[in-house]
Amino acid sequence: MAIRKALTATARALSGVDEELQRHGVGQGRVSNAKQLASIREQLTLMETQLSSSQLPPKEQRVRGAGRAVADSWPFDSALGAMVLEAEQLYLKA
Repeated sequence: MAIRKALTATARALSGVDEELQRHGVGQGRVSNAKQLASIREQLTLMETQLSSSQLPPKEQRVRGAGRAVADSWPFDSALGAMVLEAEQLYLKA
């Protein structure tokens, strides 16, 4: 159940990051920059892969950092930021 919830949140965050990357591609990005978004996308993709496999690493060895980047530099009211934070938290708890 926790893994399914984390997978759903991760897929939602990936979709949001992809949309934001497309906006950046046409000069209409709202948050962050393309380089940081690409890095966050890589982390979310790895999280999704681990959640989908039967080999989820021990909690202390899981991917971290996307949430910190969001919390440190994105607007507080960013809906995409909230999605990324939720995905990372659910992944770390799964």
